[in-house]
Formats: sequence, structure tokens, C-alpha cells
Amino acid sequence: MKPLRALLTALLFTLGLTGCLQIEKVVKLKPDGSGTIEETVVMSKATIAQMEQMAAGFGGLGEKKADKPAKGFEVMDEKKLKAAAAGMGEGVTFVSAKKIDNENGSGFTAVYAFTDISKVKLDQNPGESMPTPGGVNAGPGTEKKKEPVTFKFTKGSPAELVLKMPQLEAKNEPKPEQPAAMEEMAIGMMKQMMKDMKVKMSVEVAGTIKETNAEYRDGSRVTLMEMDFNKLLAAPEKFKKLAKENPKTLQESKALMKGIDGMKVEAAPEVRIKFQ
Repeated sequence: MKPLRALLTALLFTLGLTGCLQIEKVVKLKPDGSGTIEETVVMSKATIAQMEQMAAGFGGLGEKKADKPAKGFEVMDEKKLKAAAAGMGEGVTFVSAKKIDNENGSGFTAVYAFTDISKVKLDQNPGESMPTPGGVNAGPGTEKKKEPVTFKFTKGSPAELVLKMPQLEAKNEPKPEQPAAMEEMAIGMMKQMMKDMKVKMSVEVAGTIKETNAEYRDGSRVTLMEMDFNKLLAAPEKFKKLAKENPKTLQESKALMKGIDGMKVEAAPEVRIKFQ
């Protein structure tokens, strides 16, 4: 089961249930280097129901008080969202959060503001955004490695933004062979857990992009990562290769997903954007 555990750890270690999760992060940058980070998280109704059952199974969350029942699972935990701002870098503050409830599921859109994008460190790993029942541990061996995207900004006309992407570490670890039956079982579980999962991360500048080496550009927006796991599931050979390669980070997984139809993965170690 090693390939299964390693892959899920790298992508969404907190999701020990059915998938159906969509996460999108958009960095909106102004010419003076300030801006906002908009994060949208949507979970399916079925996943939320399972989370609520888990919370109930643990007797509620948090400290029980005589005049107040223990807290149950909440998709939008504003206290957690406010605390997350500190982990995004110096000068990042929580602005607002709005609940989402539609046919796709429930979730939220949170908005953070920053004064200097050069001080922002944005973790590309989606596990950081995954709502979980507080106090329920994902288990040993599931600690997520931080994979931050960092920024360097130079004011001017045009202004220039340089995004430094996390890099792969050179490893020569042997890939242990798994019994065929176990491998098929692991693949079956991954298919169930990854179904309908989507992860997207992009940067949008206020103005016109004059020059960029980004591979995926649409107007004033550059897409750094857009992974629709249904596309991956529709490419069985790529999917099996991903499972066998045993990736331990999202960056390793992105390298293996490169070239899959409908999936966008920025490969450049540095992405440069000049705009005004």
C-alpha cells in the first residue's frame, strides 16, 4: 500500500474519505506590490456528511462546557482561516470569508490581503486548505511537507514579478515492487478518492502583461497549476505510472502529470511576469 499512502500524502493527506473536493487559489497583484489572495474550497455534500459522522464519533470537537455543547464539524472555520494568514508571510491579513452552498457542494471563499508580495509564501500543497474535524489526527506518516511558492517584486513601468517554484530533490530511492493484487486494490482506492477532485492556482495582475515565460496565460492571468483528477483517471497508463513512481511531494506528482490532456502544470523553476 506504499504507493497509495505516499501519493495521497503528497496531494491531500487530510482527505481520508471520498474525494469530491475543489480548491482554487488566486493571487491578485497591484502595480505597487500589494494585493489579495482569494482561496475557494468546495466539498461535496457526501464528504461533509462523512466528516460530520466522524466528528460525532469522537464525541464532538473541542472542550465541552456545562452551558455549551461541543463544537461539530464546520466547512468554514473562520478562526482557522484567520490563523492561516500568519503562515502566508509577513504583512498578510485576513479580510473576509463567505460561505458557499450550491449543487456542487458547500464551502467558502476566503480573502486575504498583503502589503508586499515579496514577503508572501504561498503553499501550493492543497492539504493546507482542507477542512478537517478539529482534534482528529490524520495519523502517523501523514505530515505534509511545505512546498511554498515565493515571490520577488520590482516596481516600475513595467513592474516585474518573479515566482520561484518549489524544486524537486534528487533522489535515487528504489521503488519497491508491490504484489499485483495489492497494487490493483490501491489503484481502486485512489480512483474513488480522487474522483471529481480539482486543484487550481493562478496569479492575476492589475494591468496588461507585456512579457512572460509562463506556459499558460489567459489575458492578465497566469495559471501555475490546474489539475482535474478526472482527466488523470481518464488516462489509465499515466495513472498507473503515477501510482508506481511513488511520488512523495506535490511537485513530484506534478512532474508525472505533465502532458496529460486538460491538465496544466507550470514546469519552469522561475516564472517571470512583466506588466503595467
